[in-house]
Amino acid sequence: MKKIETVNKSRRPSEQKPWLKFYSEENLRQSLPACTAYTYLKQANQDHLNSPALCYYGKKISYAQLFENIDACANAFAALGVKQGDIVSFVSVAVPECVAAIYALNKLGATANTIDPRMDKDSIRRMVQESGSSVLVIIGMVFPKIEPIMGEIHQKHIIVQSAARSLPLGKKIAMKIASPEKIRYNGDYLMDWDTFLGKGKGVTAVEAPYVGDATMAIAYTGGTTGFPKGVMLTNDSVNAVSYNFKYAGLYIKPGDRFLGIIPVFTSYGMVCGMHMPLCMGFELILIPRFVPATIGKLVKNYRPNHMISTPAFYETLMQSKEMKNFDLSFLITMGSGGDTMNEGLEGKLHAFMKAHNIRYPLAQGYGMSELSAAASFCVNDIYKAGSVGIPSITTTVSVFDPDTGEEKNIGEEGEICVTGPSMMKGYYNRPEETDYVMRRHDDGQIWVHSGDIGYMDEDGFLFIKGRVKRMITRFDGHKVFPVNIESMVTENPVVRNSCVIGVDDREHSQGQYPLVVVELADVADFESVCRNIYDECQTRLEERGRPVAVIAVDSIPLTGSGKNDYRTLEIQYAQFDYVSWAQR
Repeated sequence: MKKIETVNKSRRPSEQKPWLKFYSEENLRQSLPACTAYTYLKQANQDHLNSPALCYYGKKISYAQLFENIDACANAFAALGVKQGDIVSFVSVAVPECVAAIYALNKLGATANTIDPRMDKDSIRRMVQESGSSVLVIIGMVFPKIEPIMGEIHQKHIIVQSAARSLPLGKKIAMKIASPEKIRYNGDYLMDWDTFLGKGKGVTAVEAPYVGDATMAIAYTGGTTGFPKGVMLTNDSVNAVSYNFKYAGLYIKPGDRFLGIIPVFTSYGMVCGMHMPLCMGFELILIPRFVPATIGKLVKNYRPNHMISTPAFYETLMQSKEMKNFDLSFLITMGSGGDTMNEGLEGKLHAFMKAHNIRYPLAQGYGMSELSAAASFCVNDIYKAGSVGIPSITTTVSVFDPDTGEEKNIGEEGEICVTGPSMMKGYYNRPEETDYVMRRHDDGQIWVHSGDIGYMDEDGFLFIKGRVKRMITRFDGHKVFPVNIESMVTENPVVRNSCVIGVDDREHSQGQYPLVVVELADVADFESVCRNIYDECQTRLEERGRPVAVIAVDSIPLTGSGKNDYRTLEIQYAQFDYVSWAQR
């Protein structure tokens, strides 16, 4: 890639923009798409409609068929009365029907409110209710969670997708035998997918006009503070990310295979794992339910040219038996995001990649849901060890003093902030929390405050050093927020105070699990109380948000301002042996 030398005496990253020298003049002159996500997808693939768009357990769906499916879905939604500005809730996974439905809603100018099927029924109920949707789309396997709350979520229509419907015939029969459906459908209220599509026969949906900040989807995240919030992804924000990858200089061509293992109900999965590869003209290999232990088998069977994953899953890939003496020279881009990879794992992974004939280094990236998942990434051999790459072509990244708001110079540490067209519209119905994360600086621009500490070097490479925000990142990249656990634990009348901290994962090379530290009232048996609290956490909390242990201390240390000094506890218990605690 040609380098363009720039001359700028400023030491501020936002003014100097040293990363621009890595982009070609031609790519820097391109214009951002001014169209809906649906239209951008269609325009990008108009010259290879017969090429495969989706691969679902071996069954290929061409781009022409995908657009036919999208149009049929749009007609059916229109027949149900869905229109521009409406919200439709989803509790589904990456099946072909879900992909088509998300783009169908975008064609109508409506929004997909995407909810993690692994959530407990109370969280699902709250997210559906808060969205104001009147239509709910679910995957059949989640129906046992939906059935008990059907009377509370007040949906006019519930549409059930089947993981078996688009399978090759033999696999479809086998799945139906192994998991027979037990849903009693009820006319227009509770209907299967084919009944839903039948509603659109004879209806022609009117395509909504382009509105740049119209919300394409709501994807839930913990954000930088507190409880899960709905991030509003827009036409412009998701298209900007696809555009950024398209003009990054990656070695890509239509027809390349892309392995999609990141769930589509996350910002990372929807934008970088679905919209971006489809807008590239790739063949997207859909994995509706990713089981980490199968990653080696998936890579070996599908031979993807590009893939994205979290660091933990790459660790599993290295250890898989399928990768022993297996040539991976077909794999051009191994993208890593969702969590910062520690240097020990990065070194091991590069040795693995070299031994398996992968040409380019690991394409580490950085982003957050509030940035439509991607802000920086390494491109081909534009790479530095320990870095999460350079800002994407339309993105500006800089570092600011978290206390004074002053922009730091190149090489100085501070809070990483990002501005550019990939920014979210805001948190759905959370204006105060939106204002906390999206702040107007002295330069007049809105910047997203990441809560992460890092610095940028002379060449524009970004390095992450730690977090301002207090949250615990598991080995698989899932974020756990201490306040959620503390709120529940402190409900116990014998708990005077509680503090949840992260302790090192003893089974993986990176990541942490939550440990609950409690200060108790005078009780006869501290150990018994801790066990009871632990058991309650296992019952009430989401599986991935449960603590590995609950321990009691005489007193929780406090800071000078009277707050729990969780940093002191983190140092004290970083190597806590939760395995031995569980075996007592």
